[in-house]
Amino acid sequence: MKKLILTVFTGCLMITNVWAEHEVDHRYNIRGYVLDENQQGISNQDVRVFDGSSLLEETRTDSGGYYSLHLHLHNADNRRILKLRAGPHEAELRVSFDAKDLNTTRIHEANFIGGEYIEGKLDRLRVPPWIYPLGGFLALAVIVVLLEKRRKKKIRQKQAGSTEKAPAGTHKAKRKRRKKR
Repeated sequence: MKKLILTVFTGCLMITNVWAEHEVDHRYNIRGYVLDENQQGISNQDVRVFDGSSLLEETRTDSGGYYSLHLHLHNADNRRILKLRAGPHEAELRVSFDAKDLNTTRIHEANFIGGEYIEGKLDRLRVPPWIYPLGGFLALAVIVVLLEKRRKKKIRQKQAGSTEKAPAGTHKAKRKRRKKR
């Protein structure tokens, strides 16, 4: 029985090593968007990367047009030219990374917008820069209006000559103290 448990345990350890991902310095991720002329994502678009005529990896875009390809490349592959195809569109991309950096995941941003190849990260959900000062101004205006309303309320209360006393509480001890005064 002990031998069976030891064998199963050893087999599990060996399987996890087979399933382990590549070292970080061997991973090269190509990711990006495939968008139409109106910058709307094209879903279920085939995206393939080739080294010459051999297919290295393929995937499909999601509903927003996003894709991600995971390649196994070595330092010797730096500066290599790969072909990237997204549907009918094709572009060449040059593998580029710092061979001395063994810790950072190597990522290449590659996008197709209306058939045109664009490298670099897209700011798809970018907030226009003028929104930040406008938002700050609006927040400041709301604070000023609230403070002004509060100030005017206090002035009205003073002018009304609020000589009325607040209604006596219902607590017996408080009533007794008020009667003694």
